[in-house]
Amino acid sequence: MNAPAFLSGRIDGTYTVDPWGLDLALVQAVSPLLSLRYGIDVDRPERLPADGPALLVANRRFGLSEPFVLARGVRLATGRVVRTVGIPDVAPVGPLLRRFGGVLARPDEVAGLLRAGEVVGVFLDRDVRERSHAGSVPGGLVAPAFEIGAPVVPVALVGREAGRDWRVRLGLPIAHPDGRGPLALDALARRARTGVQELLDEALPPRGWF
Repeated sequence: MNAPAFLSGRIDGTYTVDPWGLDLALVQAVSPLLSLRYGIDVDRPERLPADGPALLVANRRFGLSEPFVLARGVRLATGRVVRTVGIPDVAPVGPLLRRFGGVLARPDEVAGLLRAGEVVGVFLDRDVRERSHAGSVPGGLVAPAFEIGAPVVPVALVGREAGRDWRVRLGLPIAHPDGRGPLALDALARRARTGVQELLDEALPPRGWF
């Protein structure tokens, strides 16, 4: 990367962002710093479609590291950028996180990204009682993938908030159920949660990771 040109663009405002606020040059610039914070192993990255839309459904326990781990791990392993859902809609935090690929937890944003062929990462609700259990799926955020028939890929994230080492394990895309009604959408959400739980069960870490 041309560092002087990068800095000059930030000073004079000539840098570019995409329609959702992603600044890919910024992501690439801070990547070496993130490599100091996170060591990420990605299992079976070939399960993510090489192009076109995809919805990644991942577990989330700690709340801070998972979006960065998911986005960085998948980008380095596959070359695809992940838009992580759930940034706050307040300045200055929200606009800053948009520069790194974050988007609001709104079905219209998820739908727009999927229709544009992007990879979107949504997170299960947290299970506060058992850290190794997958929480419930926010059905409203799965609905856009259901409506357009986009692949839904379960992902298990295994690591510790204060630790460096993380594993990202991708599952096979979930089969969409027959039908188009609410029951079919609920079935897809349940299948996604089950897929995440199965990955967590397969990749249970040594005691102390969770």
